Amino acid sequence: MTATMIVPGLTITNEMFEAASAGVESHMPALAPLTWEQFVSPSGWTLVPDDRGDAYKAELVLRRTGESTVKINLWRLPDRRGGDQARPHDHPWAFRSHVLLGGYDEDRYAPQGGRVVPDLGVSHTSGTVNDLPLAVYHEVTEVHEPDRTLTLMVCGAGSTGQWGYLDTDTGEHVAMSPDPDFVNRLRALNPHKSY
Repeated sequence: MTATMIVPGLTITNEMFEAASAGVESHMPALAPLTWEQFVSPSGWTLVPDDRGDAYKAELVLRRTGESTVKINLWRLPDRRGGDQARPHDHPWAFRSHVLLGGYDEDRYAPQGGRVVPDLGVSHTSGTVNDLPLAVYHEVTEVHEPDRTLTLMVCGAGSTGQWGYLDTDTGEHVAMSPDPDFVNRLRALNPHKSY
């Protein structure tokens, strides 16, 4: 298995490329073929920081329009924005995530009639699909194979800036405040890009 370092902190393999290429061909044929050049281009990849500044995933955006976003995610760490405390978030759009390699576990929370219905430890493994509707909050709690778990995420229409968290005690939506240090953490992980 050949490994290629794209940027410091991001290495991909031929296995990942083959899985991503097959996933795009199967689930988003309008964007096929995914080329090796596209997959290894440093300018296409973004390392996404967590609250501590560690890259919890890398994203390769294949399409971003007002109607949809399609991206490949390479998962490195869980997306635990509240540390050890549950802090599930929502998205401004529904999405479908095709698990191409590895897998992950998530906790889901659905507000219903003033209470929260949890669905904990939902596992998504290679070959499965994770559909997340607008009304559901979630949190990735475990990555089965860090630096190998690969997903193809297909997001529907939405609008930026509508992200939020669920207060699991009250069932209320808490608007996400802008993180004043996020761009600095993003820049630190991605010197190959301009922000």
